[in-house]
Amino acid sequence: MTDSSTTVGVDIGHLSARLRFNPEEGCIWLEGQRMLMLHLTAFASLRRELIDTFGIEVARGLITRMGHASGAADAALARRTKPDMGIRESFMIGPGLHALEGMVAVEPVLLDVDPETGVYAGEWIWRNSAEVDAHLHAYGISAEPVCWALLGYASAFTSAYMGLPVLYREVECRATGAAHCRIIGKPADQWDDAVRDDLHQGFDLADTQAEAGSSWASVCGEPDHPGGWPHDRMVGASAGFVAMMHMVDKVARTDAVVMLIGEPGAGKKSCARLLHKLSARCSKPFVAFNCAALSGDQLDVDLFGVEKSTSASGPQVSRSGRIERANGGTLFLEDVHRLDLRAQTKLLRVLQTGEVERVGGAQPRPVHIRVIASSNARLIDAMRDGSFREDLYYRLTTFPIVIPPLRERRTDLPLLIRHFLDVFSRRYGKKITGVSEMAVGYLLTHDFPGNVTELESMIERAIIMAPNRGPLDVAYLTSPIDERNPRIYGLSNHGLLIPKRDDGGARHDTGALDRLLDSKFELESFENELIARAVERAAGNLSKAAKALGLTRPQLAYRYRKVQEGAPGAQSGDLRTD
Repeated sequence: MTDSSTTVGVDIGHLSARLRFNPEEGCIWLEGQRMLMLHLTAFASLRRELIDTFGIEVARGLITRMGHASGAADAALARRTKPDMGIRESFMIGPGLHALEGMVAVEPVLLDVDPETGVYAGEWIWRNSAEVDAHLHAYGISAEPVCWALLGYASAFTSAYMGLPVLYREVECRATGAAHCRIIGKPADQWDDAVRDDLHQGFDLADTQAEAGSSWASVCGEPDHPGGWPHDRMVGASAGFVAMMHMVDKVARTDAVVMLIGEPGAGKKSCARLLHKLSARCSKPFVAFNCAALSGDQLDVDLFGVEKSTSASGPQVSRSGRIERANGGTLFLEDVHRLDLRAQTKLLRVLQTGEVERVGGAQPRPVHIRVIASSNARLIDAMRDGSFREDLYYRLTTFPIVIPPLRERRTDLPLLIRHFLDVFSRRYGKKITGVSEMAVGYLLTHDFPGNVTELESMIERAIIMAPNRGPLDVAYLTSPIDERNPRIYGLSNHGLLIPKRDDGGARHDTGALDRLLDSKFELESFENELIARAVERAAGNLSKAAKALGLTRPQLAYRYRKVQEGAPGAQSGDLRTD
C-alpha cells in the first residue's frame, strides 16, 4: 500500500482526513467530490413527503435510486485504488465512506470478493442506520425493512466495483424491532426471479458503470493526439460552466459576432478557439490579434495590411493584414477595448461593409470573416467615457458570452486538476502517483485571482518539481513570490472542525496549552503519564499506542521501558511488549 499522505487515485486510508471544509465558499469536499451536509429531520421530512404524496412503492424506488447514485460515485474512489491496494482493502472503502457520510456503521460478517472471477458473497451488519431513525421519527415501527437508500448504495457500489449486477436484501431491520439491520448480497442472477425483481428498483448496471467511471480521467477523456491535449479543450461540469457552454453551442454554427467577457486567465481564447472549431469555418484560418500589443501606425499595418509605397524610411512592401489572412475563417480580437479610436473606426467599416482597406491603398478588398472579440468589464466603462465607440460596441456585442471566473466554478477544480496533471505529466514524462492531502486542500480553497491560467501554471510548476513516481505535494504548488495562506479545515480525531497546518497536522488548542503552562506541570512526568495512559487504552498493544501518539513502535517501546523502569517497585519482568 502506498503512503497514506497521498490521495488522488492512490490511498484512501484515514478517510476523515480526506474531508475538506471551506466555510467562506460554502463548500465541503471529499477528495474530489463536493459533499452536502443535511439535517436528519430534513431527510425524514422529504422521505415522508414522498411516501405520502406518491405512495410507498414509488417513494422506495426514488430513494433507492438516490442511493444508487451515491454508491456509484463512491465506487469511483475504490476503483482507482485497486492497483495500489488489496482487493478486500479497496472494497472496504465503500463501507468506510458510508460511515463517514453519516449514513450507517458497517460490520462485515462474510465477505468473499474477486472481481477477476466474478465471485461475490457478502453479509453485513448495519448499526445506527440514519434511514431507520428517519422512518421511526415519521412513522414509528414498520412491518417491512426501510433502509432503501442504503440498499441502493450497497448494490451500486458493489456492482460498479465488481463489473456485474450485485443485489442486496435486508433480512433484518431495526425499524421492524430487530436489534440491528442485516443485509446479504450476491450477484443478481443468483436470486430467484421474484426476489430479483423486488430488489431491482430501477437498478441498471450500465448507468452505474457510467457514474462510477466518472473519475477525473474518464470525464476529461483521452488526448486527441499523442502530443497531448488540444489548446481549445474546455473542461468543467459546474452550473456556470454548463450555462456558458449552452451559449457556445447556440451560437457556434452561426456567423454572428461574439463578445467574450471575462477576467484575465478565465479561458476566453480557449472559448474562441472552440467556437471556431464548432463552426462551419473550422477548416479555414483562425487568426488571433491582441489589440493591446500595438498602437498607432503599427497596429493599422498589422491588422489592416499595407499597400506598396515609398516613404522617407525607404520602400515599403505590400502585405496583407490579420483581417485578410482570416478571410473565410475567424478573426479573434483579444482585449478589444484597448483599440485606439482610429482603429475602431476602420474596424467598424469592415463589419459594416465586409471590405478592408490597406494602409496607403485606395482599393477596398472584400473579406468574409467571422469576428469574435474578448474583453473584461472595463469595456462598458470605456464605451461610457467615450474612449470606445458606442456604435462599434453594439456591433461587437451581438451575442455576448460571460465566462465565469474560477472562484465561481469551484466544482470544476477536480476536473481541471486532473486535466492539467495529465497534460504536464505527458509533456515532462513523469508519472505522478497522487496529490497529497494538503495539496488537495490548498487547491480547493485557493482564491485563484489568475483563474484557469494560474491553476495551469501552478500544476505545471508542481509537476516539474515533484519526483517521478511520487506524490504532488503542497510545497510544489506554492510560489515564493506569491504566498497565500490557504483556508483549510479538516476533522480532528474527535470529529471537530479544526484548521490544518501545512504539515497536514491539526493545530493544538492554544487555550489548553496556556492552561497547562499556568498549572506548573512537569514536562517529564506529563510525558510519562501520557505514554502510560496510551498503552493502557491500547490494552498493552504497543503498536496501537504508538499510532495514537504519532510515534513508531520502537520509539514508544524505548520510552515505555524507561517509564516502567522509573516506576516505584518496578521489576524487569513487568515490561509488556504487546
